[in-house]
Amino acid sequence: MFMRDADTRMVFNSFVEAIRFFYANGPRLVVVSLLWFLCSLPIVTSGPATLGAYAAIASLREGHHIDREHVVRTVKRHAISSALLQGVPLVFGGVAVLYARQYLATRSTLAFLLGVAAVYAAAYTALLLVPTFAGLATGDALEPALRTAVRWTARNGAAALSMGMATLLLFVITALLTIGFVVLFAGIAFSFHLETVLDPPG
Repeated sequence: MFMRDADTRMVFNSFVEAIRFFYANGPRLVVVSLLWFLCSLPIVTSGPATLGAYAAIASLREGHHIDREHVVRTVKRHAISSALLQGVPLVFGGVAVLYARQYLATRSTLAFLLGVAAVYAAAYTALLLVPTFAGLATGDALEPALRTAVRWTARNGAAALSMGMATLLLFVITALLTIGFVVLFAGIAFSFHLETVLDPPG
């Protein structure tokens, strides 16, 4: 088990620790962010790119340097799985949009309820990706990583939601900075995620 119980206070502390970590390792995390952005541009490669960024940051946290062999090995091992996993929230999001359009056109209660369910499923699976990718990045196989992620999210629903909202806020702020998104978002966000699920501060 690589995760422990968390609460919203711990998530805040994890964010503070992630900022400190980014400050201490700025140049390397800027490179990670830039590479993540470039490798994610084809969209279909965003899953492996994200997993690679997690693996790079996890190795930096563990050994104070980025273990390139670990990153390459992790991405090769889980490239297809990470690509498929990354697509799940997008599929549910697309379904939600379709039901929203149907509801606007027909005012169908069923379409509204199914749309809400699809939004919930998209949000849940997106949150589930964080502990799953954290597990994969630290050496877990796919099935154990998924099982642990489901248990962690179930036990720490408030923390998972707080982490998701903080990540969304960070996305908006860095996107407004334009170039700031390219060089800051992945480094800060993924460090924050790993601080939350791997080594939460007390």
